[in-house]
Amino acid sequence: CSLPMAKYYIIKDADQKALYTRDGQLLVGDPDTDDCSAEKICVLPNRDLDRAKVPILLGLQGGSRCLACVQTEERPSLQLEDVNIEDLYKGGERATRFTFFQSSLGSAFRLEAAACPGWVPCGPEDPQQPVRLAKESEPSARTEFYFEQSR
Repeated sequence: CSLPMAKYYIIKDADQKALYTRDGQLLVGDPDTDDCSAEKICVLPNRDLDRAKVPILLGLQGGSRCLACVQTEERPSLQLEDVNIEDLYKGGERATRFTFFQSSLGSAFRLEAAACPGWVPCGPEDPQQPVRLAKESEPSARTEFYFEQSR
């Protein structure tokens, strides 16, 4: 991602396990023990949604793939899609399903899918499992994430 306002982060769950990609999925693991390397995630604002809600786009693999909320018959799910984050940044409303509202929880953050209100990314109980969407009210949902600035 070459846009000057882009920021890069390593995103970790409450257990300090990092987000990484493998086989087209966004997983959580420990780079020291789980044979994975933390993904540098490019974060850009979505300028077309309410800025008070801090709408952000999450680009992975150098910004060439983005995290999206996809509505299925049963429930919404998270998916990595081959779309450039810079195109989404310029693209306006069509970027809603790639947008997450970021709210602060002290030093951690919660993300809410803009396209699926009330649904939040949730880390798995076990390492090397996919990040999923959970209802915000779901008990024991692991929905706090830490953004560690990276270069």
